[in-house]
Amino acid sequence: MAKTIRTKHFLSENGIIDNNSYEKQIYIKNSAWNPPPAPLSIENKITEFEKYLKKYHQDLSQKFKHKKLTNLTPLQSNALIALMSNKNITIKPTDKNLGPAVLDTKQYIGQILQEHLLTPSYRQLSHQEAINIMETTKTTLKKLIQANSQLLSKPESTFFEHSLRSFHRLPIFYVLPKVHKEPFSLRPVVSTSGSLLAIFSTWLDYKMKELIPLVKSYIKNSFEVIEELQNLTIPNNALFFSADAVSMYTNIDTATGVNAVKSFIQANKNKIPDDFPSNLFIQILDLVMRHNIFSFADI
Repeated sequence: MAKTIRTKHFLSENGIIDNNSYEKQIYIKNSAWNPPPAPLSIENKITEFEKYLKKYHQDLSQKFKHKKLTNLTPLQSNALIALMSNKNITIKPTDKNLGPAVLDTKQYIGQILQEHLLTPSYRQLSHQEAINIMETTKTTLKKLIQANSQLLSKPESTFFEHSLRSFHRLPIFYVLPKVHKEPFSLRPVVSTSGSLLAIFSTWLDYKMKELIPLVKSYIKNSFEVIEELQNLTIPNNALFFSADAVSMYTNIDTATGVNAVKSFIQANKNKIPDDFPSNLFIQILDLVMRHNIFSFADI
């Protein structure tokens, strides 16, 4: 809280509260930066509040020192501990936010391998292979950013500078049980948060927003869908229908998908802003789509 107060004061004093170069989607905090102390009047209030909290905490600790502060009954607490330590079951949130599901671990892993990881859509790598590919990818991406730095805005350059300074974990594969489906099936998810490719995927998504409105079938949001439908005149014998893609990402050939984006950019080059980094965009897109490496259950 103290850091937030000092930061707000610093931004206000330096006239950068409404900085136009700030881009929320690609904003990354600089973990190495700390705001300078605020004026004495503010610092005194922070100190006074901190002293009050410490005193209040000490009073509560003294008052309840012989009591275990928890909102769980002993039975509930023991049940949770038993569930957490039981390796024979796996508990996962379900698709469509329908609550938690308790699965037999062997069945859970077996179904994932059969329906997903042992299919032609995936290829198993050794630990060393994965490390080598990711190191090569990281080096290549860094060189691309450095070589094309003149094409990036200040927020973009800052985004890459701050993001590439952090530790990057390997993405994790897991599934969400589709308990509303018959027969029971699994929705695959690759959690890339905190990974190297998440940085570049975020940038691709940020830049893609300049291209999407050029797609003829583009609709901004559900409100626009309703408005379009209300103003649509159709014959009395016409029917509405919707379609849903099945395993969209694994069914789209990577080379075909990248070439489709490349062709789209070329076909709309007169409509795309002159400063759009088309070549850099395609190069990063190709690298991200071809190097989606993840781990699953330590196997």
